Amino acid sequence: MTRLFLFLFSASLLASCGQASEQSSKNIDTVNTLTIKGPTAVLFRPAGDKLRSLKAAIGEKGFPSLQTANNSILSEDSAYLAGKGVKIVSTSATQLQFIRGNGEVLYVNLIHPKYAWEIFLYNGYSDPVKADLTDIEAAYLESGIKKP
Repeated sequence: MTRLFLFLFSASLLASCGQASEQSSKNIDTVNTLTIKGPTAVLFRPAGDKLRSLKAAIGEKGFPSLQTANNSILSEDSAYLAGKGVKIVSTSATQLQFIRGNGEVLYVNLIHPKYAWEIFLYNGYSDPVKADLTDIEAAYLESGIKKP
């Protein structure tokens, strides 16, 4: 009898967890998605849960200086790109949706641990280029973004 109870309890618990995660993923998809059309530089600055997970992974001690350095680099790179006439969008959205001219859609999920502070350079027709923050000039040339 105890096994039957545990089995039923476990099944109901798993079912309720599945429903909660479906609802959460729906919220994330609608709230944390940025749609990009046309040539754009997307600057990702982590916030919320993403920022907390980075802080936990890096550690309390070194995190503030790393955050300050990355935000400073993003600002410098943004100024460079603005000087080139590139449209710049800054976001903390964790899902990017790039729409090509032919209607094809490419998604980038920034929840993945490999992403932190990032710049994606998108020319509107090919895959976005994830820029090396320390060499924005090379990433700009590689992206193929043309001046307006």
